[in-house]
Amino acid sequence: MSWWQWIQEAIFPPRCIVCKREGFWLCEKHNTFVPAPKNEASFEDLDEIFAATAYYHPTSQKLIEYFKFRGFRDLADIIGKQIISTLPPEYLKTHTLVPVPLHWTRKLWRGFNQAEEIAKAIQRLSPQTPLCTDLKRVRRTKQQAKLKRVDRLNNLSLAFEWNGSEIPKKILLIDDVVASGSTLDSAAGVLKKMGTRHVSGVVFARGGKPCQNSGNEN
Repeated sequence: MSWWQWIQEAIFPPRCIVCKREGFWLCEKHNTFVPAPKNEASFEDLDEIFAATAYYHPTSQKLIEYFKFRGFRDLADIIGKQIISTLPPEYLKTHTLVPVPLHWTRKLWRGFNQAEEIAKAIQRLSPQTPLCTDLKRVRRTKQQAKLKRVDRLNNLSLAFEWNGSEIPKKILLIDDVVASGSTLDSAAGVLKKMGTRHVSGVVFARGGKPCQNSGNEN
């Protein structure tokens, strides 16, 4: 913790984002997550998706709201911890973390890329897992959640580009939330064309009805 973070927490101590109880960002009562819905979508290039929890749950929604839209970046560690708990342990040894990029205009407006912050949090918790940010979004797109499926696919056409030299053979493609999976699949297509053999989508939350049996979607 930096001295500035220490001062901030001394003056404004963390409070539970759900019930406002002082002490932690999530109190003991609200530091629980329901299993993610099963993946029912099919993809062209994405090999699988792992999701830590369901999006339509009060704790998950609050966490995304405060992290993504209110700029509480410290919450990335909570998200990263939940994601790691859903992944096969060997993946953290054999794959490279690649966050889904934002277009530079949106990143400038928001101040950070939420997927990159999550990837950094995962690497802090799993230092042996490499992190690469050479996947770029070269075309600004509309928000996927506001579009119909066919429009989502057209919206993402030529949106991503690999801007590096050697590409990892196995990739964990990181994002915060998944709905249809079209963004992850489009990015995976670019990675596969560049030589990647295996791309796993890895997200914190997925929309849909929670599954009571399993926390991952593959």
